[in-house]
Formats: sequence, C-alpha cells, structure tokens
Amino acid sequence: MKALKGVLSQLSFFTIIPSVDASLEEIAEYSFISPIFIGVITGVIDFVSYFSLFHILGYSSRFVIIIIVEVIRGFNHLDGLLDLGDAIMIKGDYERRLKALKDVAVGSGGIGLASVYFSLFLISLCGFPYPSIGTLLILISAEVLSRDLGILILSILEPMESSYLGKLFHDKLKDKWVIIIAEGIPFLLFYPFSVIIFFTLFLIFYEIGKKVLRGSSGDLTGAIITISFPLFLIVERLFSFLIF
Repeated sequence: MKALKGVLSQLSFFTIIPSVDASLEEIAEYSFISPIFIGVITGVIDFVSYFSLFHILGYSSRFVIIIIVEVIRGFNHLDGLLDLGDAIMIKGDYERRLKALKDVAVGSGGIGLASVYFSLFLISLCGFPYPSIGTLLILISAEVLSRDLGILILSILEPMESSYLGKLFHDKLKDKWVIIIAEGIPFLLFYPFSVIIFFTLFLIFYEIGKKVLRGSSGDLTGAIITISFPLFLIVERLFSFLIF
C-alpha cells in the first residue's frame, strides 16, 4: 500500500491530476518511477486531446498540444525554465544568481529562454503528423525522455545548498540512477536519433547545474523537462519521417 501510494502521488506532484495525498518524503522516495509513469499518462493525454480536436480544427489542432502540455503540468516546469534563464544571465555574483533564481519576477533571461522554448515547440509541431499510433508513440516517448533526463540529473548531480527539495529528492534518487536510465532505454532504442539529443542535453545541463547553480534543484529539473520536450519531438518526428 505504501508503494502504491508513493507511485500514485507522483500524479498530483508532477501534474494537475488529482491523486492520493502523500508526504514530500514519500513522493521523493518513489519519484524514480515518475519518468515512465507520468510520461506515459501525459503522453496519452496529449494524444487524446490532439485526436479529439483534430476532427474539429483539422491540422491546426496540433498547436493546441502546447496548451495541453503546459496546463497538465500546471505551468510548474515552465516556471523553473524562467527562473533558470534569469539565473544564467547573472554574471559573476553567485548570491545575485541565487536571488534571481528565487525571485518571482521574470527578467530578460527568463523571457529569452521562454521565447526559445516556445519557438522550438512551434517548430516541432509544424508538419506534425496525422493522429495515429505513430503520433502517440512520439508524444509518449518525448514525455518519458524529457522527464527521464530531468530526474537523472537530479539523481546524479549534488544538490544546491539552498535547495531543500533538491536535497530531499537527490537523497532518495542517488542510488537509483541505473533504474532511471533503464526507463528511457526502450525509447532511445526505438528512436536512435534521440540518443544524441539525450546525452548532449545531459552534458549541457549537468555543466549548467554544476558551474552556474553549483548543484541540482527543482528549478533546474523543471527547466530540463520543459526545453528538452520539443527537442525530442523534433528528432523523433524526423526519424519517423525518414523511416516510415
């Protein structure tokens, strides 16, 4: 029962979908399963929304996926992207960088990174295929791999000293990085081009976390999930086009 509660609690923590109540410790303990568990569920929701609206709006319904993805996430990961963008723009002074990371106001760095994200998302949806089994697999894979990447870095990179959630989740995840990688392997094998994107982004965000933030955090994880999602969509759609 404890395991089931811990797994189901991932829904209400990582999305707006109501689920069982659990403590942060229980959520963190079972968060290693969230990439595959939450990724499959949200990927199905993305597809069902696209499929349902396609018969009303036609191919323009593919752009609604942007809204669906962010609403289901409760805009929480997007908030992490904005905070990371502001922190990156601060040069030299680490304390000012931390202040920018925690500040509720959005600066030029956050706006800039958000612009990059939405531009990539729009590009990924231009020419997005007819709703089919192939489209469903693309959406599920992008959801799983983006979440897998974020959780993997959180498990491997030591947390920021000022990040309570980062410390809590890192302590629960640090011995489970092999399981986290294993969750993404089937999708990396099915879409081989994604391997390049996955490990390139891993190196980039690991270095950002280590050198800019001096550790992992919830904001960094949210930023990784957010901006990697459309990149996986692009490469998976390209692979499907070339093969099929």
